[in-house]
Amino acid sequence: MAFARTPTVQKPAKKTFADRYMIVPCEAEGDLAVIWDRQEEQVVDVISASASSRYSDEDALWDEFHAPAVVSQSDWRMAA
Repeated sequence: MAFARTPTVQKPAKKTFADRYMIVPCEAEGDLAVIWDRQEEQVVDVISASASSRYSDEDALWDEFHAPAVVSQSDWRMAA
C-alpha cells in the first residue's frame, strides 16, 4: 500500500501594501487618481488626488503596525 505524501503548506511571504498598490494621478482635467494593483495589474479604485496623501499615510501606518518588532540595544540607552 502506497502512502500519499502530505503537501507542505508554505506561508506567503510578507509584502507591504506599498509594494503592491500604487497611486497614479489621472491625466483628466479633474482632481482624480487611481489606485493600481501591481499584482493583479488592474485598477482597484478611483479616488480624489487631493486625498491620495491620506491613503499613503494610512498604508504606512498599517505596514508599520504589522512589521516585525525590531528592538536594538541603542533604543533603550538612557541619556547621560
